[in-house]
Amino acid sequence: MDLPEIFIPFLHQIDRSLKGTVAPHLPNSLSEPINYFLKMPGKKVRPLLTLFSCQAIGGDTDDALPAATAIELFHDFTLIHDDIMDQDELRRGLTTLHVKYDEGTAILVGDLLIGLAYQQLMKSTSPQIDKIINIFTEALVKVCEGQALDKEFETRTDVSVDEYLDMISKKTGWLIKVACSIGGLSGNAAPEQVELLTSFGDNLGLGFQIQDDLLDFIADESKLGKKVGSDFRMDKKTHVTLKYRELLQADATLQSRYPMNIPEFNSFSDFQSALYEIGVVESVRKEADFYIQNALSALEKISPLDENNYLYQITQFLQSRQY
Repeated sequence: MDLPEIFIPFLHQIDRSLKGTVAPHLPNSLSEPINYFLKMPGKKVRPLLTLFSCQAIGGDTDDALPAATAIELFHDFTLIHDDIMDQDELRRGLTTLHVKYDEGTAILVGDLLIGLAYQQLMKSTSPQIDKIINIFTEALVKVCEGQALDKEFETRTDVSVDEYLDMISKKTGWLIKVACSIGGLSGNAAPEQVELLTSFGDNLGLGFQIQDDLLDFIADESKLGKKVGSDFRMDKKTHVTLKYRELLQADATLQSRYPMNIPEFNSFSDFQSALYEIGVVESVRKEADFYIQNALSALEKISPLDENNYLYQITQFLQSRQY
């Protein structure tokens, strides 16, 4: 499922703004890898959420473009550094930055993107610019906290679902939430509108990440743009693996058929089969849908859920995506 065609002009606008952040005076060792990364195909969901959150409260999307650009640069920073930490070789179907160049270059590019993000954010003409900067800065702290927790969980065997939800709310959900709240503030939204947009983004972020966890186990690799099963190979704690253990612990019969310790599976395909047989796939899908419905409940209080509501259209896309 592709994003609606009506979004194409906005995507072009975002791409032009992103390319414009790469100043001609930058050393080639920086500009080349940045341009390489920015040209990677991507859905640009977060900057679109920023633009359309502004639109949802009656603002002009042009007023939210600096913030939308900053949000995407922030997101790219997290992707580059995540790829290094996870040692992923593919991103969006292309060679990751640290593999194509080297780790030092990738780290430096990620750092620079945060600086460029702040440069863009400061171009905002919103009368609520102070709130925007504070929220954006808090997000930088929360995302790093989330990434740290994610790494800590790799060496723990007692991670609870609540702990996991707290982690993804910071690592992934926070930036989605911030994209929506900053979008509203860019259009000078009233406090109650910002609160609803924040709730919408918070729930959407949780649903998005839970669904993303599932896709790493069941998606079509050619559509996903990276190797399926990286979480399995790294024995990462995700909603899928935690749900697997939860269902096994509640059923002695299942424990006699499947290993509690996931690395004991002979192959990734064997684990995939178990996820379907035990009902993990169905259960995780329902939980993702739960958060998506919560997001829509908040959104409906801002704007009717119809074809003219672009936030609603993005939500439908994310709920149906296969990559």
